[in-house]
Amino acid sequence: RGSFGTTMPRLLLRALVVLGAWGASALRSATPQLRRSSSTPASSGSSSSWRSPAHLTTRSSSPKRSVRAFSTPAGDAGDAVVDVEAVDDATDVTDQRERLKQALFAACAACDRGFGASAEDRRSIEAFVADLAVLNPTEDATAAWELPECPLRKCWRLIYTSAADVTILAANPVASLNGIYQDARDLPVVVNVIDTAPRVLALAPPQIADRLETAVRQKVYTRARQRSATRVGLAFERVEIAPLTLFGQSLENLPSLGFDLPQLGLDLQRQLFGVGAEADPRDDSPAYFDVLYVDEDTLAIQQASPGGLFVAVAVPELGETGAVAF
Repeated sequence: RGSFGTTMPRLLLRALVVLGAWGASALRSATPQLRRSSSTPASSGSSSSWRSPAHLTTRSSSPKRSVRAFSTPAGDAGDAVVDVEAVDDATDVTDQRERLKQALFAACAACDRGFGASAEDRRSIEAFVADLAVLNPTEDATAAWELPECPLRKCWRLIYTSAADVTILAANPVASLNGIYQDARDLPVVVNVIDTAPRVLALAPPQIADRLETAVRQKVYTRARQRSATRVGLAFERVEIAPLTLFGQSLENLPSLGFDLPQLGLDLQRQLFGVGAEADPRDDSPAYFDVLYVDEDTLAIQQASPGGLFVAVAVPELGETGAVAF
């Protein structure tokens, strides 16, 4: 027994030394391969996950080419780097546009539609939108105004905003925010829609929360006016509120409550904005937004007053999430 007690520690010590030497040798042989694999750009067909908008950086080599790099978790192999080129004559613009959109969607989802965004998150998302604006496939966002072919004529669901008049809604201690939409399917009428639910339901298990589902829909009706190829003016006309569900039961057949907003005549608007009798005072109103990017499924706009960036995706109907995967 004494011999066994003294021999075992020696054998264990020798085994640890051998294992340590073997591990160091394997690490030295694998290191060059890891360096080569991490320095090799990802192919256009490869996919990668993301870590956080805080790891996003932008590098510019010329006015016609900006390269965005974002790190991704790669397990034991360390951080891989994927380069997404915004503008490059040697690459497919459509592919670059789609990769930028996927990176944008991931960043928007990571910061909870902007309600949990840090300053770095906002800078990263704004940079993604700026890169996309260079690749905007739609030169005239207001073309075919009031016709089905108009690029803006869709139901858009918000995935990000930096506008203070929207982000402040998340501070409501009673109601939590569900879907937020801009329904432009009936141009020139644009309906801003916000669905809310009791915040206490967020504390319940999903099975119970589903049975107790209670939601309210608020609508603000505006009349849009084409100002230019990328600028849309808005005039607020009506506010409505209606129950959607109560304890899991649909209430969509109940009438909504609402009221019309007072409208200022054109003469009074001319006096307020200080324009001449021949000018249309609505062209000088601060209520408008500029279209930065729009295609068949993605919209990015800049609000004039009180300011803020909005990013949205097209959905078939109110209450639906669409086909975009974050």
